[in-house]
Order: sequence, then structure tokens, then C-alpha cells
Amino acid sequence: FGKTNGSAVDLSVIASGAGGFVINGENADDWSGLSVSSAGDVNGDGLDDLIVGAFNADPNNKSDAGKSYVVFGKTDTKAVDLADISASNGVVAHAIDFQGNGESNILTGTSAD
Repeated sequence: FGKTNGSAVDLSVIASGAGGFVINGENADDWSGLSVSSAGDVNGDGLDDLIVGAFNADPNNKSDAGKSYVVFGKTDTKAVDLADISASNGVVAHAIDFQGNGESNILTGTSAD
């Protein structure tokens, strides 16, 4: 998972289920993962989470409106399929504690109506 040194990451090893986990996009033309942001610990389980953007996704039949997915941190190496995660419309912007309450908040935007 996280590394303390600058050694290269061998993606084929991760794909085989060692040293991390793979995140599979919902559709090939969604461009899932082009934007990724740390989200802090959104669900309060002690593990950092990620926001994965799919700027070319078509939610609710809105062409190229985009989606954002919150991927909860985990300790197992099972692949994550974005199709199995509830998504909010938008593109990843940033995740910080906007409210000052110690919890991460997520900011997304969209170019669609």
C-alpha cells in the first residue's frame, strides 16, 4: 500500500493482488482515474480514502457530465469496481475539512446542467 521510499511501483504485482489494490473504472470511455485526490478519512474508519474522478462519464443520460467516486481505504487487496460504488455527479476538485469539525469534506463540480 503506502511506501516510505522512492522505489518504483510494479503495477503487474498489484494487479495480481499483492502490495495494494486495483481500482477498475465503470466504462472504458469514462476516463476514470484521470483525476484522483486524497479525501482524508471520510468514513471515520482510520484509513485514508480517495476520490476518483471520471470526467467523461454519462450519469443520468447527461453526456460527458462526469462522476466522482469516494473509494474507502481498505487493508485487503481485492479489486475495487467503480460500478459497484454510488457516485455523485461531478469532477474531483479537492477534499479538506471545510467546516472545521475534524472531518473531511468533498467538493465536486460539473460542467453539465
